[in-house]
Amino acid sequence: MQVLHLRSKGVAVLLRGITTRRASTKVIVPKALSPSPSATSSTALLLEGRRATEDMVPVEAFAIAGVTFAGRQDLVRKLQRDQIVYLEREPWNQYDLFAVRVLDLHGRVLGYIPRRDGQNARFMYEGAFGLVASTGLVKDTAFYGARLYARPKLASLLLDPLMLPGTAATCLADLRVMFGERWAPIRATTLAAANYRCEVTWVSQNHLPIEITPQWCYNAKEKAVQLTRLIALSKPVAALKARLEQAIAEIADENDTTTAAALEALQATPDGQLFTELNGIAKEDVIQYFELIRRRARTIQVDQWRIELLL
Repeated sequence: MQVLHLRSKGVAVLLRGITTRRASTKVIVPKALSPSPSATSSTALLLEGRRATEDMVPVEAFAIAGVTFAGRQDLVRKLQRDQIVYLEREPWNQYDLFAVRVLDLHGRVLGYIPRRDGQNARFMYEGAFGLVASTGLVKDTAFYGARLYARPKLASLLLDPLMLPGTAATCLADLRVMFGERWAPIRATTLAAANYRCEVTWVSQNHLPIEITPQWCYNAKEKAVQLTRLIALSKPVAALKARLEQAIAEIADENDTTTAAALEALQATPDGQLFTELNGIAKEDVIQYFELIRRRARTIQVDQWRIELLL
């Protein structure tokens, strides 16, 4: 897609994170919440690994397709350069097995990654953060379009909105119970596919233990949360993910008027700061993403979505 009146800084701004890091994301740990020396050491290792990974995995540019449908023009027209967007696979899409939709951090669909030349098939993970590279009027039309930057072969650290009552959540979190006799070969295959490294930081299991963690797909059409793949994470990263999900689950039960303050406070914790830094996005983006997960969790609970294991 050719776009006029573009607002773009180019790939050079992406040398470290997927964003220009327009707000500082330095890990600042309040004195009252200072981690142990071992935790500090593992944090430094994770961040160093993430930086090295970002240097090795190329940033790719994609036009956003399908922007003229379903009232999306108003949303696309308001996009800003350097705005963070969320890319999410749709394996249930009957028209395209490799469909990847592009959403803003409010969860509104902006369009799709094009399937031309297998562009969407390059995305390896269920979700990822992207960065708006440019926006403008498409040549010889009255429609607005946009391009984005993303790393389709690099895992973002994502949270899952699967927050069930204690017993069910415990059962689903125990992969050995979930898969039974299939677990050992599934675990071995997942580790080998990840080259025995954390898929977010590429830190080897020789440095930090690896845990196999579910990645759930949010299928609003079928009102189902679907297990579509497993991901290898360093044990501290898997624990960080679980703590943030639990914290968001607790916020979901509070009065709506306290939600914004609670989410902002969560982002300011050491866990929230590390999540921010690993993903290379700004504080405001993380808070919006936490709110998206919180709303999805509430929808799952209220509408009693079913759980599907598709592996």
